[in-house]
Amino acid sequence: MGILAVGRWRARVGRPGGDTESEFEFARDGTAMLVVGGKGAGTWTQTGPDTFSYRIREELTGAQGAIEMGTIEIAQNAVLRGDEFVSEGNAVVRLANGTTAREAAIRITARRLG
Repeated sequence: MGILAVGRWRARVGRPGGDTESEFEFARDGTAMLVVGGKGAGTWTQTGPDTFSYRIREELTGAQGAIEMGTIEIAQNAVLRGDEFVSEGNAVVRLANGTTAREAAIRITARRLG
């Protein structure tokens, strides 16, 4: 598992169309959560002395969270430097019926909170 990424992170997500703010939590047991800027869950794995990867699936819902519209699947490879990391990868938007609506390269820069 590793402990490299354990903690809460404030992130800027750069993608076509502009940047957004998010927060992630990476736990010792290898779970990863998107907790601000959407809600999602997944896993993270330490891949080297200063690198890790993470995968998070965010559920997209309709009005008042009642209707599932699909998912955003985030797959990233990160490099940690001190209390910051930069990750690159992609995000795939899938409709509720499983078809891919779009795919985009994204870059995330994050700083550890606390």
